[in-house]
Amino acid sequence: MTQAQPKSVGHIPEEQPHVYTVSEITRDVRAILEAAFENAWIEGEISNFRTAASGHAYFVLKDDKAQIKCVLFRGHRAGMKFTPEDGDQVLLFGRVTVYEARGDYQVIVEAMEPKGLGALQKAFEQLKEKLAKEGLFDEARKQSLPEIPWKIGIVTSPTGAAIRDMLHVIQRRNPKTSVLLYPAKVQGEGSAEEIARGIKELNKRKDIDVLIVGRGGGSIEDLWAFNEEAVARAIAQSKIPVVSAVGHEIDFTIADFVADLRAPTPSAAAELVVPKLNDIVQDLQYLTNQMIERMIEDIEDYRERLRYLIDRRFFREPRQILETPAQRLDEIMQRLLRGLDQWVMVKRGNLKQTVHRLFRASPGGKLKILSERQNDLIARLVRRMESQIRLRKEKLAGTAKSLDALSPLNVLHRGYSITTSKKTGKAVTSGKQVNKGDTVRIRLAKGQLDATVDETIE
Repeated sequence: MTQAQPKSVGHIPEEQPHVYTVSEITRDVRAILEAAFENAWIEGEISNFRTAASGHAYFVLKDDKAQIKCVLFRGHRAGMKFTPEDGDQVLLFGRVTVYEARGDYQVIVEAMEPKGLGALQKAFEQLKEKLAKEGLFDEARKQSLPEIPWKIGIVTSPTGAAIRDMLHVIQRRNPKTSVLLYPAKVQGEGSAEEIARGIKELNKRKDIDVLIVGRGGGSIEDLWAFNEEAVARAIAQSKIPVVSAVGHEIDFTIADFVADLRAPTPSAAAELVVPKLNDIVQDLQYLTNQMIERMIEDIEDYRERLRYLIDRRFFREPRQILETPAQRLDEIMQRLLRGLDQWVMVKRGNLKQTVHRLFRASPGGKLKILSERQNDLIARLVRRMESQIRLRKEKLAGTAKSLDALSPLNVLHRGYSITTSKKTGKAVTSGKQVNKGDTVRIRLAKGQLDATVDETIE
Protein backbone atom coordinates (compact mmCIF):
# COMPACT_ATOMS: atom_id res chain seq x y z
CA MET A 1 0.00 0.00 0.00
CA THR A 2 1.35 3.42 -0.93
CA GLN A 3 1.73 5.76 2.04
CA ALA A 4 0.68 9.42 1.74
CA GLN A 5 3.51 11.93 2.15
CA PRO A 6 3.18 14.42 5.09
CA LYS A 7 2.45 17.95 4.17
CA SER A 8 4.11 21.01 5.68
CA VAL A 9 1.68 23.43 7.14
CA GLY A 10 2.08 27.09 6.33
CA HIS A 11 4.84 26.73 3.75
CA ILE A 12 5.60 25.02 0.41
CA PRO A 13 6.71 21.40 0.86
CA GLU A 14 10.31 20.73 0.09
CA GLU A 15 9.46 17.69 -2.14
CA GLN A 16 6.77 17.14 -4.79
CA PRO A 17 3.72 15.38 -3.13
CA HIS A 18 2.50 11.92 -4.40
CA VAL A 19 -0.64 12.19 -6.51
CA TYR A 20 -3.08 9.24 -6.35
CA THR A 21 -5.28 8.10 -9.16
CA VAL A 22 -8.88 7.29 -8.38
CA SER A 23 -8.19 3.61 -8.91
CA GLU A 24 -5.21 3.67 -6.55
CA ILE A 25 -6.98 5.40 -3.72
CA THR A 26 -10.01 3.16 -4.13
CA ARG A 27 -7.83 0.06 -4.16
CA ASP A 28 -6.01 1.19 -1.04
CA VAL A 29 -9.25 1.93 0.78
CA ARG A 30 -10.55 -1.52 -0.20
CA ALA A 31 -7.40 -3.16 1.16
CA ILE A 32 -7.71 -1.27 4.43
CA LEU A 33 -11.40 -2.20 4.86
CA GLU A 34 -10.89 -5.86 3.99
CA ALA A 35 -7.96 -6.10 6.38
CA ALA A 36 -9.92 -4.47 9.20
CA PHE A 37 -13.28 -6.19 8.60
CA GLU A 38 -12.40 -9.52 7.03
CA ASN A 39 -14.89 -11.45 9.21
CA ALA A 40 -17.59 -9.23 10.59
CA TRP A 41 -21.01 -9.85 12.15
CA ILE A 42 -23.40 -7.02 11.41
CA GLU A 43 -26.91 -6.45 12.70
CA GLY A 44 -29.55 -4.39 10.93
CA GLU A 45 -32.79 -4.21 8.95
CA ILE A 46 -33.06 -5.30 5.32
CA SER A 47 -34.29 -2.73 2.80
CA ASN A 48 -34.65 -2.67 -1.02
CA PHE A 49 -34.04 -6.40 -1.34
CA ARG A 50 -33.91 -7.49 -4.99
CA THR A 51 -32.70 -10.51 -6.94
CA ALA A 52 -30.92 -10.17 -10.28
CA ALA A 53 -31.38 -12.53 -13.21
CA SER A 54 -28.04 -14.09 -12.31
CA GLY A 55 -29.46 -15.22 -8.97
CA HIS A 56 -27.33 -12.78 -6.92
CA ALA A 57 -29.24 -10.66 -4.40
CA TYR A 58 -28.64 -7.00 -3.54
CA PHE A 59 -30.02 -5.07 -0.59
CA VAL A 60 -29.32 -2.35 1.95
CA LEU A 61 -28.69 -3.07 5.63
CA LYS A 62 -29.64 -0.13 7.82
CA ASP A 63 -30.34 1.06 11.34
CA ASP A 64 -31.77 4.37 12.55
CA LYS A 65 -28.53 6.28 11.84
CA ALA A 66 -26.74 4.71 8.87
CA GLN A 67 -26.92 2.18 6.06
CA ILE A 68 -24.58 0.00 4.04
CA LYS A 69 -24.99 -1.85 0.74
CA CYS A 70 -24.80 -5.64 0.77
CA VAL A 71 -24.34 -8.36 -1.85
CA LEU A 72 -25.50 -11.96 -1.38
CA PHE A 73 -24.03 -14.08 -4.16
CA ARG A 74 -25.97 -17.05 -5.50
CA GLY A 75 -23.57 -19.64 -4.07
CA HIS A 76 -24.02 -18.41 -0.49
CA ARG A 77 -27.73 -17.82 -0.98
CA ALA A 78 -28.36 -21.47 -2.00
CA GLY A 79 -27.26 -22.66 1.44
CA MET A 80 -29.71 -20.46 3.32
CA LYS A 81 -32.85 -22.02 4.82
CA PHE A 82 -35.05 -18.92 4.48
CA THR A 83 -35.72 -16.15 1.99
CA PRO A 84 -34.81 -12.65 3.24
CA GLU A 85 -37.47 -9.97 2.86
CA ASP A 86 -37.67 -6.21 3.31
CA GLY A 87 -38.15 -5.32 6.96
CA ASP A 88 -36.43 -8.43 8.31
CA GLN A 89 -34.14 -7.82 11.28
CA VAL A 90 -31.13 -9.99 10.54
CA LEU A 91 -27.69 -10.87 11.77
CA LEU A 92 -25.32 -11.40 8.86
CA PHE A 93 -21.73 -12.54 8.54
CA GLY A 94 -19.37 -11.35 5.80
CA ARG A 95 -16.50 -9.11 4.85
CA VAL A 96 -16.47 -5.38 4.17
CA THR A 97 -15.04 -4.36 0.83
CA VAL A 98 -15.27 -1.69 -1.88
CA TYR A 99 -16.94 -2.03 -5.26
CA GLU A 100 -14.26 -0.14 -7.20
CA ALA A 101 -16.37 0.54 -10.29
CA ARG A 102 -18.59 2.88 -8.27
CA GLY A 103 -16.44 3.56 -5.26
CA ASP A 104 -19.17 2.13 -2.99
CA TYR A 105 -18.21 0.24 0.09
CA GLN A 106 -20.34 -2.83 0.71
CA VAL A 107 -20.61 -6.11 2.59
CA ILE A 108 -20.15 -9.43 0.81
CA VAL A 109 -22.60 -11.60 2.79
CA GLU A 110 -21.62 -15.22 3.43
CA ALA A 111 -24.24 -16.20 6.00
CA MET A 112 -27.42 -14.74 7.43
CA GLU A 113 -30.06 -15.63 9.97
CA PRO A 114 -33.13 -13.81 11.27
CA LYS A 115 -32.58 -12.02 14.53
CA GLY A 116 -34.87 -13.36 17.24
CA LEU A 117 -36.08 -16.27 15.02
CA GLY A 118 -33.87 -19.11 13.84
CA ALA A 119 -33.26 -19.52 10.14
CA LEU A 120 -34.86 -22.98 10.14
CA GLN A 121 -37.95 -21.70 11.93
CA LYS A 122 -38.18 -18.80 9.48
CA ALA A 123 -37.92 -21.23 6.54
CA PHE A 124 -40.54 -23.47 8.17
CA GLU A 125 -43.03 -20.62 8.47
CA GLN A 126 -42.39 -19.39 4.92
CA LEU A 127 -42.85 -22.83 3.32
CA LYS A 128 -45.89 -23.53 5.47
CA GLU A 129 -47.52 -20.29 4.33
CA LYS A 130 -46.65 -20.99 0.68
CA LEU A 131 -48.05 -24.52 0.63
CA ALA A 132 -51.15 -23.50 2.55
CA LYS A 133 -51.94 -20.91 -0.13
CA GLU A 134 -51.59 -23.63 -2.79
CA GLY A 135 -54.15 -25.76 -0.94
CA LEU A 136 -51.84 -28.65 0.01
CA PHE A 137 -53.19 -28.61 3.58
CA ASP A 138 -56.89 -28.62 2.60
CA GLU A 139 -58.92 -31.39 4.19
CA ALA A 140 -60.94 -31.82 0.99
CA ARG A 141 -57.95 -33.24 -0.91
CA LYS A 142 -56.97 -35.74 1.78
CA GLN A 143 -57.70 -39.44 1.34
CA SER A 144 -59.26 -41.78 3.88
CA LEU A 145 -57.30 -44.78 5.13
CA PRO A 146 -58.35 -48.34 4.21
CA GLU A 147 -60.23 -50.16 6.97
CA ILE A 148 -58.10 -53.30 6.72
CA PRO A 149 -54.73 -52.76 4.96
CA TRP A 150 -53.03 -55.99 3.93
CA LYS A 151 -49.78 -54.42 2.67
CA ILE A 152 -48.13 -51.30 4.10
CA GLY A 153 -45.30 -49.33 2.53
CA ILE A 154 -42.90 -47.62 4.95
CA VAL A 155 -40.32 -44.97 4.05
CA THR A 156 -37.80 -44.57 6.87
CA SER A 157 -34.32 -45.54 8.00
CA PRO A 158 -33.79 -49.32 8.03
CA THR A 159 -31.59 -49.09 11.13
CA GLY A 160 -33.55 -46.67 13.34
CA ALA A 161 -35.75 -47.47 16.31
CA ALA A 162 -38.82 -46.23 14.39
CA ILE A 163 -38.94 -49.20 11.99
CA ARG A 164 -38.45 -51.70 14.82
CA ASP A 165 -41.29 -50.13 16.82
CA MET A 166 -43.64 -50.10 13.82
CA LEU A 167 -42.90 -53.71 12.85
CA HIS A 168 -43.48 -54.83 16.45
CA VAL A 169 -46.85 -53.06 16.63
CA ILE A 170 -47.98 -54.34 13.21
CA GLN A 171 -47.01 -57.92 14.05
CA ARG A 172 -48.84 -57.73 17.37
CA ARG A 173 -52.04 -56.25 15.94
CA ASN A 174 -52.34 -58.23 12.71
CA PRO A 175 -49.71 -60.84 11.76
CA LYS A 176 -51.41 -61.22 8.35
CA THR A 177 -50.35 -57.69 7.31
CA SER A 178 -47.18 -57.51 5.22
CA VAL A 179 -44.71 -54.61 5.11
CA LEU A 180 -42.56 -53.27 2.27
CA LEU A 181 -39.73 -51.03 3.49
CA TYR A 182 -38.11 -48.40 1.28
CA PRO A 183 -34.83 -47.60 3.09
CA ALA A 184 -34.03 -43.88 3.12
CA LYS A 185 -31.87 -41.42 4.99
CA VAL A 186 -34.00 -39.40 7.38
CA GLN A 187 -31.37 -36.88 8.45
CA GLY A 188 -28.58 -34.93 6.81
CA GLU A 189 -27.72 -33.92 3.28
CA GLY A 190 -29.74 -35.65 0.58
CA SER A 191 -32.25 -37.15 3.02
CA ALA A 192 -35.21 -35.14 1.70
CA GLU A 193 -34.54 -36.31 -1.85
CA GLU A 194 -34.35 -39.96 -0.73
CA ILE A 195 -37.63 -39.71 1.20
CA ALA A 196 -39.40 -38.08 -1.76
CA ARG A 197 -37.98 -40.73 -4.11
CA GLY A 198 -39.21 -43.49 -1.80
CA ILE A 199 -42.77 -42.12 -1.82
CA LYS A 200 -42.75 -41.91 -5.62
CA GLU A 201 -41.31 -45.40 -6.08
CA LEU A 202 -43.85 -47.04 -3.76
CA ASN A 203 -46.63 -45.24 -5.64
CA LYS A 204 -45.65 -47.20 -8.74
CA ARG A 205 -46.81 -50.43 -7.08
CA LYS A 206 -50.40 -51.65 -7.20
CA ASP A 207 -50.39 -53.84 -4.09
CA ILE A 208 -49.78 -51.23 -1.37
CA ASP A 209 -52.80 -50.00 0.60
CA VAL A 210 -51.23 -47.23 2.71
CA LEU A 211 -47.86 -45.49 3.24
CA ILE A 212 -46.18 -44.54 6.52
CA VAL A 213 -43.45 -41.90 6.23
CA GLY A 214 -41.51 -40.96 9.33
CA ARG A 215 -38.72 -41.30 11.86
CA GLY A 216 -38.09 -40.91 15.57
CA GLY A 217 -37.92 -37.61 17.42
CA GLY A 218 -35.11 -35.07 17.46
CA SER A 219 -34.24 -31.41 17.15
CA ILE A 220 -35.59 -29.21 14.39
CA GLU A 221 -32.33 -29.78 12.54
CA ASP A 222 -32.71 -33.56 12.85
CA LEU A 223 -36.29 -33.46 11.55
CA TRP A 224 -35.61 -30.92 8.84
CA ALA A 225 -35.82 -33.38 5.93
CA PHE A 226 -39.58 -33.60 6.61
CA ASN A 227 -39.84 -29.81 6.30
CA GLU A 228 -38.41 -29.77 2.78
CA GLU A 229 -40.63 -28.82 -0.16
CA ALA A 230 -39.66 -31.93 -2.14
CA VAL A 231 -41.07 -34.23 0.56
CA ALA A 232 -44.23 -32.15 0.96
CA ARG A 233 -44.98 -32.24 -2.76
CA ALA A 234 -44.26 -35.98 -3.01
CA ILE A 235 -46.80 -36.63 -0.22
CA ALA A 236 -49.37 -34.34 -1.87
CA GLN A 237 -48.97 -36.14 -5.21
CA SER A 238 -49.25 -39.63 -3.70
CA LYS A 239 -52.21 -41.67 -4.95
CA ILE A 240 -51.80 -43.95 -1.92
CA PRO A 241 -52.97 -42.55 1.47
CA VAL A 242 -49.97 -41.28 3.46
CA VAL A 243 -49.59 -41.26 7.24
CA SER A 244 -46.92 -38.90 8.60
CA ALA A 245 -45.17 -40.27 11.70
CA VAL A 246 -42.37 -37.86 12.51
CA GLY A 247 -40.85 -37.34 15.93
CA HIS A 248 -42.65 -37.23 19.25
CA GLU A 249 -46.07 -35.84 20.09
CA ILE A 250 -44.90 -32.22 20.39
CA ASP A 251 -43.07 -32.22 17.04
CA PHE A 252 -44.85 -30.88 13.96
CA THR A 253 -43.39 -30.80 10.44
CA ILE A 254 -44.60 -29.69 7.03
CA ALA A 255 -45.11 -33.36 6.19
CA ASP A 256 -47.66 -33.60 9.04
CA PHE A 257 -49.79 -30.85 7.50
CA VAL A 258 -49.71 -32.33 3.97
CA ALA A 259 -50.22 -35.99 4.91
CA ASP A 260 -53.67 -37.58 4.88
CA LEU A 261 -53.24 -38.41 8.59
CA ARG A 262 -50.73 -37.26 11.18
CA ALA A 263 -49.57 -39.71 13.85
CA PRO A 264 -47.69 -38.36 16.89
CA THR A 265 -45.13 -41.19 16.82
CA PRO A 266 -44.16 -44.07 14.51
CA SER A 267 -45.69 -46.57 16.95
CA ALA A 268 -48.92 -44.58 17.01
CA ALA A 269 -48.94 -44.61 13.18
CA ALA A 270 -48.85 -48.40 13.18
CA GLU A 271 -51.67 -48.44 15.76
CA LEU A 272 -53.81 -46.10 13.66
CA VAL A 273 -53.22 -47.90 10.36
CA VAL A 274 -53.52 -51.56 11.43
CA PRO A 275 -56.67 -52.69 13.26
CA LYS A 276 -56.45 -55.63 15.66
CA LEU A 277 -57.13 -58.90 13.88
CA ASN A 278 -58.83 -60.28 16.99
CA ASP A 279 -61.24 -57.33 17.00
CA ILE A 280 -62.09 -57.98 13.34
CA VAL A 281 -62.68 -61.69 14.00
CA GLN A 282 -64.87 -60.88 17.00
CA ASP A 283 -66.89 -58.39 14.97
CA LEU A 284 -67.39 -60.95 12.21
CA GLN A 285 -68.41 -63.58 14.75
CA TYR A 286 -70.87 -61.18 16.35
CA LEU A 287 -72.40 -60.27 12.98
CA THR A 288 -72.61 -63.95 12.03
CA ASN A 289 -74.41 -64.81 15.27
CA GLN A 290 -76.77 -61.89 14.76
CA MET A 291 -77.55 -63.08 11.24
CA ILE A 292 -78.18 -66.65 12.40
CA GLU A 293 -80.46 -65.48 15.20
CA ARG A 294 -82.40 -63.31 12.77
CA MET A 295 -82.77 -66.20 10.35
CA ILE A 296 -84.04 -68.47 13.14
CA GLU A 297 -86.54 -65.82 14.18
CA ASP A 298 -87.75 -65.47 10.57
CA ILE A 299 -88.07 -69.24 10.20
CA GLU A 300 -90.09 -69.48 13.42
CA ASP A 301 -92.29 -66.63 12.24
CA TYR A 302 -92.96 -68.34 8.92
CA ARG A 303 -93.57 -71.62 10.71
CA GLU A 304 -96.20 -70.00 12.93
CA ARG A 305 -97.85 -68.44 9.90
CA LEU A 306 -97.92 -71.83 8.18
CA ARG A 307 -99.45 -73.47 11.25
CA TYR A 308 -102.08 -70.77 11.37
CA LEU A 309 -102.95 -71.30 7.71
CA ILE A 310 -103.05 -75.08 8.09
CA ASP A 311 -105.53 -74.72 10.94
CA ARG A 312 -107.81 -72.58 8.82
CA ARG A 313 -111.06 -74.20 7.71
CA PHE A 314 -110.49 -73.88 3.98
CA PHE A 315 -107.37 -76.05 4.31
CA ARG A 316 -109.36 -78.75 6.05
CA GLU A 317 -112.31 -78.39 3.65
CA PRO A 318 -110.86 -76.85 0.46
CA ARG A 319 -114.13 -77.27 -1.48
CA GLN A 320 -115.44 -74.32 0.52
CA ILE A 321 -113.14 -72.13 -1.56
CA LEU A 322 -115.33 -72.89 -4.60
CA GLU A 323 -118.67 -72.37 -2.94
CA THR A 324 -118.82 -68.61 -3.00
CA PRO A 325 -117.35 -68.19 -6.55
CA ALA A 326 -119.73 -70.88 -7.83
CA GLN A 327 -122.69 -69.11 -6.26
CA ARG A 328 -121.64 -65.82 -7.77
CA LEU A 329 -121.21 -67.49 -11.17
CA ASP A 330 -124.72 -68.89 -10.98
CA GLU A 331 -126.09 -65.45 -10.20
CA ILE A 332 -124.19 -63.95 -13.13
CA MET A 333 -125.43 -66.66 -15.49
CA GLN A 334 -129.01 -66.09 -14.38
CA ARG A 335 -128.66 -62.36 -14.87
CA LEU A 336 -127.10 -62.94 -18.28
CA LEU A 337 -129.88 -65.26 -19.40
CA ARG A 338 -132.54 -62.90 -18.16
CA GLY A 339 -130.81 -60.08 -19.95
CA LEU A 340 -130.56 -62.05 -23.18
CA ASP A 341 -134.20 -63.07 -22.98
CA GLN A 342 -135.27 -59.49 -22.47
CA TRP A 343 -132.98 -58.33 -25.27
CA VAL A 344 -134.44 -60.96 -27.65
CA MET A 345 -137.94 -59.99 -26.70
CA VAL A 346 -137.25 -56.33 -27.28
CA LYS A 347 -135.58 -56.98 -30.61
CA ARG A 348 -138.36 -59.34 -31.66
CA GLY A 349 -140.98 -56.74 -30.77
CA ASN A 350 -139.11 -54.05 -32.68
CA LEU A 351 -138.76 -56.40 -35.62
CA LYS A 352 -142.44 -57.25 -35.62
CA GLN A 353 -143.35 -53.59 -35.58
CA THR A 354 -141.01 -52.93 -38.48
CA VAL A 355 -142.39 -55.87 -40.44
CA HIS A 356 -145.90 -54.75 -39.75
CA ARG A 357 -145.17 -51.26 -41.00
CA LEU A 358 -143.44 -52.58 -44.05
CA PHE A 359 -146.23 -55.00 -44.73
CA ARG A 360 -148.72 -52.24 -44.69
CA ALA A 361 -146.58 -49.96 -46.83
CA SER A 362 -144.99 -52.47 -49.27
CA PRO A 363 -146.14 -54.89 -51.94
CA GLY A 364 -146.29 -58.59 -51.18
CA GLY A 365 -142.85 -59.34 -52.73
CA LYS A 366 -141.13 -56.95 -50.39
CA LEU A 367 -143.02 -58.42 -47.51
CA LYS A 368 -141.64 -61.85 -48.37
CA ILE A 369 -138.07 -60.51 -48.45
CA LEU A 370 -138.54 -58.83 -45.12
CA SER A 371 -139.97 -62.00 -43.68
CA GLU A 372 -136.93 -63.97 -44.84
CA ARG A 373 -134.61 -61.38 -43.34
CA GLN A 374 -136.57 -61.57 -40.11
CA ASN A 375 -136.16 -65.31 -39.95
CA ASP A 376 -132.43 -65.00 -40.71
CA LEU A 377 -131.98 -62.36 -38.02
CA ILE A 378 -133.81 -64.47 -35.49
CA ALA A 379 -131.65 -67.49 -36.39
CA ARG A 380 -128.46 -65.44 -36.04
CA LEU A 381 -129.67 -64.09 -32.72
CA VAL A 382 -130.37 -67.57 -31.41
CA ARG A 383 -126.93 -68.81 -32.55
CA ARG A 384 -125.26 -65.88 -30.86
CA MET A 385 -127.09 -66.54 -27.61
CA GLU A 386 -126.12 -70.20 -27.73
CA SER A 387 -122.48 -69.28 -28.41
CA GLN A 388 -122.41 -66.87 -25.44
CA ILE A 389 -123.98 -69.42 -23.15
CA ARG A 390 -121.51 -72.13 -24.27
CA LEU A 391 -118.56 -69.77 -23.75
CA ARG A 392 -119.66 -68.91 -20.22
CA LYS A 393 -120.08 -72.58 -19.39
CA GLU A 394 -116.58 -73.40 -20.66
CA LYS A 395 -115.06 -70.59 -18.57
CA LEU A 396 -116.95 -71.83 -15.52
CA ALA A 397 -115.75 -75.40 -16.11
CA GLY A 398 -112.15 -74.18 -16.53
CA THR A 399 -112.32 -72.17 -13.31
CA ALA A 400 -113.74 -75.14 -11.43
CA LYS A 401 -111.01 -77.39 -12.82
CA SER A 402 -108.27 -74.91 -11.78
CA LEU A 403 -109.67 -74.60 -8.27
CA ASP A 404 -109.99 -78.37 -8.05
CA ALA A 405 -106.33 -78.76 -9.13
CA LEU A 406 -105.26 -76.42 -6.32
CA SER A 407 -107.25 -78.36 -3.73
CA PRO A 408 -105.13 -80.19 -1.14
CA LEU A 409 -107.69 -83.03 -1.33
CA ASN A 410 -106.45 -83.91 -4.81
CA VAL A 411 -103.09 -84.76 -3.26
CA LEU A 412 -104.89 -87.15 -0.94
CA HIS A 413 -106.71 -88.72 -3.92
CA ARG A 414 -103.33 -89.56 -5.41
CA GLY A 415 -102.52 -91.79 -2.46
CA TYR A 416 -100.94 -89.30 -0.07
CA SER A 417 -102.12 -88.63 3.48
CA ILE A 418 -101.75 -85.99 6.23
CA THR A 419 -100.49 -87.19 9.60
CA THR A 420 -101.09 -85.13 12.76
CA SER A 421 -100.11 -85.79 16.36
CA LYS A 422 -103.15 -86.43 18.55
CA LYS A 423 -101.19 -85.02 21.47
CA THR A 424 -100.30 -81.61 19.93
CA GLY A 425 -102.67 -81.48 16.97
CA LYS A 426 -99.77 -80.37 14.76
CA ALA A 427 -98.78 -81.89 11.42
CA VAL A 428 -96.02 -84.51 11.61
CA THR A 429 -93.30 -83.80 9.03
CA SER A 430 -90.38 -85.61 10.66
CA GLY A 431 -89.86 -88.78 12.62
CA LYS A 432 -88.24 -86.70 15.34
CA GLN A 433 -91.60 -85.11 16.18
CA VAL A 434 -93.09 -88.36 17.61
CA ASN A 435 -91.92 -91.10 19.90
CA LYS A 436 -92.63 -94.78 20.07
CA GLY A 437 -96.09 -95.33 21.47
CA ASP A 438 -97.48 -91.93 20.44
CA THR A 439 -100.94 -91.88 18.83
CA VAL A 440 -101.32 -90.15 15.50
CA ARG A 441 -104.27 -89.43 13.17
CA ILE A 442 -103.91 -90.12 9.47
CA ARG A 443 -106.25 -88.29 7.12
CA LEU A 444 -106.99 -90.00 3.81
CA ALA A 445 -108.85 -88.86 0.72
CA LYS A 446 -111.91 -90.47 2.21
CA GLY A 447 -112.01 -90.90 5.94
CA GLN A 448 -109.20 -91.03 8.49
CA LEU A 449 -107.25 -93.52 10.62
CA ASP A 450 -105.92 -93.49 14.18
CA ALA A 451 -102.62 -95.30 14.61
CA THR A 452 -99.96 -95.94 17.25
CA VAL A 453 -96.25 -95.41 16.47
CA ASP A 454 -94.27 -98.64 16.81
CA GLU A 455 -90.98 -97.33 15.44
CA THR A 456 -89.55 -94.07 14.04
CA ILE A 457 -87.16 -94.26 11.09
CA GLU A 458 -85.20 -91.24 9.86
